[in-house]
Amino acid sequence: MSRFNQLVAGGILLFLSGLLYTLERIALYIRWYAEISTGSWLEKPTFVDPFLQDWFVTLFLFAAIPFFLAAMNVTQKTSPSENPTDS
Repeated sequence: MSRFNQLVAGGILLFLSGLLYTLERIALYIRWYAEISTGSWLEKPTFVDPFLQDWFVTLFLFAAIPFFLAAMNVTQKTSPSENPTDS
């Protein structure tokens, strides 16, 4: 797997983790606003920890880390004729 593919895979997994976290927060606020319209609600919405409740957020976040680490460790193999800056 090339460095670019690893960076893309890590970026996609990181994006999905953040997207799921954001969607859960939005759903929480929508539910809280719906409770306000009924007349019985809590002072503040009850926040759940998405890292413990939704395993996909944690899974995608921790799966992105090895891809980024592997992309940093990939060495590009080029011959001296392909890279004119080396002497």
